[in-house]
Amino acid sequence: MSILINIVLAIVTFCLYVPASGRFYRRQEPFLGYLAVAVVLDVATALLASFKVTPTTILAGPHVVPWRSALFLLHISTATLGMFGFIAVLLVLLIKGKDLPYPRLRKFQYRVLLPAWVVGEVIALSNSILKIILKIRIYDYFRF
Repeated sequence: MSILINIVLAIVTFCLYVPASGRFYRRQEPFLGYLAVAVVLDVATALLASFKVTPTTILAGPHVVPWRSALFLLHISTATLGMFGFIAVLLVLLIKGKDLPYPRLRKFQYRVLLPAWVVGEVIALSNSILKIILKIRIYDYFRF
């Protein structure tokens, strides 16, 4: 059951990013608290998974980072863009204030950052869940 930690953290983070991003986009309060907690959980999940602090499903074969997988690279690039983008949005809001208009920032974070982050997390979650249920790594099927 401990292998579900990253999955649960990712789902909770998703459940915070979506309303925070949508509320910020539509200028509805509250959103800043949701966004701050989502960013903290996202960073924690990324660090815990990267440093293998949280347990994962071990499958037969080599245990190396699948850098030759197009799907893995898509996951890393989109999830990282989303995470660092939301960190930047949070910093802007904390430094400049959350009550300014920010029309382009609102649109960018909702139409670019959120979808990018969701794509990256759906790929990672799919891989994690399929490793648990079917004992396969989806990254192995998209190698170049």
